[in-house]
Amino acid sequence: MPLTPGRPLLELEVLGSIRLSVGGERVRLSELEHGLLALAGLRGQVDLDSLADWLWDGEPPASARNRVQSLVSGVRRKAGREDVVVTEGRGYRLGGEVALDLAAWQAAVAAGRAARTEDPGRALAHYDAALAAFGHDPLQGAPATSAVELERERLGQERLSVLEERHESALRAGALDGLVAELAALTARHPLHEGFVALSMLALAATGRQGRALEVFQEARARLDDELGVRPSERLVEAQRVVLAGEAGQHLRAGPHPSRASVEEAPRALPVPRMLPRRPDTLLGRGRELAALRDAARALDQGAVVVAVTGLPGVGTSALALEAGHALRDLFPDGTLYHDAANEPGGIDTEAVLTSFLPLLGVHPEAVPSSPPARAGLLRSLLDGRRVLVVLDNVACVPGAGCDLADLLPASAGSMAVLTSRRAIEGLATDLHLRLRSLTTEPALALLAGLVGAERVAEEPEAAAEVVRLTGGLPLGLRLAAGRLAQRPDLGLDDLAGRLDQPGTGGRAPEGTLLRDSLGRLLEDLDTVTRHALGAVAQLPADTVSGWVVTATVQDAAAGEAALDAMVEAGLLEPVVREDHDTQYRLHDLVRSHVRAAAGPQGQPGHPDTRSATLAVAEAAVDRSAAFLEDRPYRFLPVPARPQGLRRVLPPPRVRRRSRRFFRTETPLFVSLARAVARDRPDLAWRLLADTALGTDASTDLYAWFEAEREVTGALRGADDDSRLGAAVLLLCRAWLLQDRRSASREARELAEAARPRLTLLGEHAAAAAASLVSAQAATSLGRREEATAAIAAAETQIARSGDPTLAAWAAIARGTVHNDYDELPESAREFTRAREILAETPRTVAYALATLELSRARRRTGELGAATLLVDESLEILSSVGAVHMYSYALDAQAEVSLAAGRFGDALEQAGTALERASASRDAFLTARARRTCGHARFLLGDLPGAEEDLRGAVEEFTALDRPLSVAFSYQVLAAVLDARGDPVGASEALRLEQAALRRASAGQLQGARRRSPGPA
Repeated sequence: MPLTPGRPLLELEVLGSIRLSVGGERVRLSELEHGLLALAGLRGQVDLDSLADWLWDGEPPASARNRVQSLVSGVRRKAGREDVVVTEGRGYRLGGEVALDLAAWQAAVAAGRAARTEDPGRALAHYDAALAAFGHDPLQGAPATSAVELERERLGQERLSVLEERHESALRAGALDGLVAELAALTARHPLHEGFVALSMLALAATGRQGRALEVFQEARARLDDELGVRPSERLVEAQRVVLAGEAGQHLRAGPHPSRASVEEAPRALPVPRMLPRRPDTLLGRGRELAALRDAARALDQGAVVVAVTGLPGVGTSALALEAGHALRDLFPDGTLYHDAANEPGGIDTEAVLTSFLPLLGVHPEAVPSSPPARAGLLRSLLDGRRVLVVLDNVACVPGAGCDLADLLPASAGSMAVLTSRRAIEGLATDLHLRLRSLTTEPALALLAGLVGAERVAEEPEAAAEVVRLTGGLPLGLRLAAGRLAQRPDLGLDDLAGRLDQPGTGGRAPEGTLLRDSLGRLLEDLDTVTRHALGAVAQLPADTVSGWVVTATVQDAAAGEAALDAMVEAGLLEPVVREDHDTQYRLHDLVRSHVRAAAGPQGQPGHPDTRSATLAVAEAAVDRSAAFLEDRPYRFLPVPARPQGLRRVLPPPRVRRRSRRFFRTETPLFVSLARAVARDRPDLAWRLLADTALGTDASTDLYAWFEAEREVTGALRGADDDSRLGAAVLLLCRAWLLQDRRSASREARELAEAARPRLTLLGEHAAAAAASLVSAQAATSLGRREEATAAIAAAETQIARSGDPTLAAWAAIARGTVHNDYDELPESAREFTRAREILAETPRTVAYALATLELSRARRRTGELGAATLLVDESLEILSSVGAVHMYSYALDAQAEVSLAAGRFGDALEQAGTALERASASRDAFLTARARRTCGHARFLLGDLPGAEEDLRGAVEEFTALDRPLSVAFSYQVLAAVLDARGDPVGASEALRLEQAALRRASAGQLQGARRRSPGPA
């Protein structure tokens, strides 16, 4: 570089201790000033961004720009020269008169490489000059940052490469003095550097020590196999061939070493590691997850992709990762890196993994940086621009501490990482998180069949299903169970199911030990509150629970939410999303069994106090349901008062018209809880059952409710008012459900009549009125007009005392129904209209919709089809909006009747058919018969006489079984018309006779037993 005459020489050294000299005198600088000059020498120009990483490891001070300016000023001032560092744009560079040792090194190396092929002797001189300038560790005195360490390692690698080229040139030039000793020393310092080993072999052979050369090869081969598990490279094998052929001296004099010939033309290709273990033999039931992984890989060109796969022990996270790795192999031509962390609780030893990955990507083990940040930077550099898959399997991080996995993950587009763990890794940013659940029944049975043979599964299908249930559908559990059968061919699937189902800790099947140990370790990682909540949920009499249940077990809202999050994150609870239900969580069957077995029988010393937690859930349920009952659309039975002293451990729920969803979701739990707490807290038990009866819909399991009601009623033996009230309310609830859902009118009337006086004596006038109305509805269904009218009058008397407008509307509907059944259409329309007026301020209720529906029927029967159509449509819209599934089916049948009257016979058949399907599904016997009769009527008007006769005869049988004489009468009326159209006058005459007999039976014993005067369904 040109020098200004008369000015002292400026020199900067970076290939050793960083040193700035002016006129041969060293300038004393700070560490940061050294660092700034070194980066300027290496890069040519620096700016604030590059200096931030170089000087402060990516965490510059707030005033970094001012700090850099101060450093530049300091260098200039101490050097006494402004031109040592000059400003260029927004950055800085070294002045043009600064002599840099790095430039001398690069020039000498370039000269040596240029002369190496034609004149190895001259190349040797240039290499020696270069190495004289670079004799120590570079960048000494610079800040200890990752960027500095990475650059130091790069320069060290470059020096090793030049050293290798120097000794190769010495061999070719015949400069063998001292060469064997130097290469022996280098090989000792770098035992896995195959270039030095090959040169050492050739130098030994060239000096007549062929035997020692071959020993060096054997030692290197053993070392590579023991430490890296790899074979000698092509270069080392070629050196062995040359030695064996005795060509060492001749070959070296003739030209460049064959292993080096290609280096002059193109850089050596990096190795392509393929570390994935073999893929699983069978992977069933994971098609959706594999498709999601493939979809995630489509974004590789936009950036690095990170996928997390979590799940319970044995659920198959590793199998999915391996299957995906093999399936996506073609997307990663540059290799696959794999590490199994074996679920060690300390997490991954990042430094050890980096040390194992780097040699596989072409870094000599001796050249692996000693600094962890430098190793991580080198891995990212090697992955940059390549397409590599990294699989980190069975990662177990310390809860609350997380894992520092960033150094192992690719950072640039084209590469992908898949991590498997039992729980989500805190702080890990992922592009896709797959939470694996147990296999569903079909793929689990298919897996079992593949393991033990399809014939065995086909021979014992029930036992096979039980094995699937007892192993929780976990692939590992099924494999362990199948392994047991393989060891014991005398055992059948039923024997295996029996072994798996043995209670207690001592008798559990040994093939489950691995799973139990894994679950045990997973549970040990949970905090105390979460373990308590898990134990309480495991003891509850329900398969699925809502989030509020977990909170109730710990009696603290914040702690309960945290426990729920922890259990979901650990995969112990799986979200259950069902249509028209609130989201719930299912405790895995295997986890439930493990927790219960670990706790031991209740009452034993050391057993957790889950009884109190169950009672707390029952209290929370009673408290919580009250809010939803106020919002229920079916406001017929009054809501019982909550028990005195009821604790509130949960914040009030946000209702927002979710009553139907709430009770559809929670009814199974409430019914089971009622049975569980009936002995200890009957006051809670009967209210739980009453609440579910008040909030019930067509999907409720009434058989389970009736069974629970018998058990709870048996516990209400006390003489206190609450026990007496509970017994009376449950009697009323049973009566109403029998009448409304089972059309068991005779039994319903008897129960309602028994409940009414008890409720009256307890001062529960609204409940007593409801009992009278149930009795009236049942009497009307049975065709007992006088008894129905008397019951309605009794209800109105009780309503006057309670002042309940909703019950007053129900009473008006009951009167209107009696008038309608006996063809008193103006009177029935008046009562239904009065009910609508009473409920005008609350039109979104079942009572308002029912009054509208019955008024539609009255208008239809008087020929007002336009009004009837508008009214039935309004009723359907209300019932749909409030979710009254059961009553909606009745409205569909009424709509079909309007369509029949309007001559739309095809529409009528479709509407009635839908109502019939829904009624059959909900097991409503009366609506089933009624919809079948409407179908028969529609078929008759469409000309399908055989189908019409079949439907109508079926309806007659069903109405007769229900003791509904008026409904039987109208069915016979339509059947007579059908038989007459079919040319069967005798059958038609008999049907008309049976119609009159049914009408007489309906009117028998009634003071106002008027016969029906107009056609229309009853």
